[in-house]
Amino acid sequence: MSDIFVRPYDEPHKPHKRLVTTALIVLAVTAVVIGLCLWMDARSAKAREVKPAVQEKPVAQPAKASVPAPAPISSAVPVVPVAPAVPTADSKAQQLFARAQTLAAAGSLLQARDLLGEVIATATDESLKNNAMRVQGRVNVQLFLSTTPTPEKKSYVIQPGDSLDKIARVNKTTVDLIRKINKMENSTIYPGGRLLLPAAPFVVQVNKSAKTVDLTMNGKLFKRYIVGLGVNGKTPVGKFQTVVHQTNPDWTPPGGGIIKFGDPKNLLGTRWMSIQDATRPEIKGFGIHGTSARDSIGAETSNGCIRMLNEDVEELYMLIPPRTEVIISE
Repeated sequence: MSDIFVRPYDEPHKPHKRLVTTALIVLAVTAVVIGLCLWMDARSAKAREVKPAVQEKPVAQPAKASVPAPAPISSAVPVVPVAPAVPTADSKAQQLFARAQTLAAAGSLLQARDLLGEVIATATDESLKNNAMRVQGRVNVQLFLSTTPTPEKKSYVIQPGDSLDKIARVNKTTVDLIRKINKMENSTIYPGGRLLLPAAPFVVQVNKSAKTVDLTMNGKLFKRYIVGLGVNGKTPVGKFQTVVHQTNPDWTPPGGGIIKFGDPKNLLGTRWMSIQDATRPEIKGFGIHGTSARDSIGAETSNGCIRMLNEDVEELYMLIPPRTEVIISE
């Protein structure tokens, strides 16, 4: 019983010194832990508040070589740039031809003729060139029959004793043409007056393979006509002269007889110009004449003569006098 300590009932309670020390240490550690937790929570909250500002102002990165962004994919058909067309010789000639036609319609015939000559010299398209020749021929005739001076005409001073018939014979032309060029209502002339006359004789050149008649002056094309020729090449070749010129001719067919002008069986049309070669008298019965059979033009349908549309042969008849040279080649 002596080993048991019994505290008297009335003795005040005094805690043990070691227990007090332990409690103080526990309290201190607890306070430190709680403080550390609170500090870490506060820091974390602060970091969350600062983060958006950092995203708005990212830290600059070192410069890198720019890489082109890939082109957006589109379902539309890509547009391929087309280089502007380079004008060709024929496109330029076509423009000149259109301009020449406009000038001709406006009455500027000399300018139109110059442009048409340029088209003929530069165009490689045969259709364009032939069209230009056709229009040029029409313009040439208009100028020739006007009082406008051109290289195809010369000025002549009327001499005492002159007559239109004499002037026409000396200058290898016709009275009708002199009157048309000079706008004369009759054949009266006076010494000292002036007349426009053809500058040189016309020459008729027939190309059998092309089926054309070229009216030329001094070797230069004046007007081209499309014609019909003899069947199976019967149109003779060589140099000839026109001899008999007739208006509204009757026709003597190879079998004999006479078919009057105006008869549907008359094949000569409105004009007839016989051709002969004095060195070959056996070649006879051939000539240049008109026709109303338009489908025979550009074909071989005659018995050897050169067929022209009536309006064409009437124009040629007016421009050339008897004894005009005719050259026919293959």
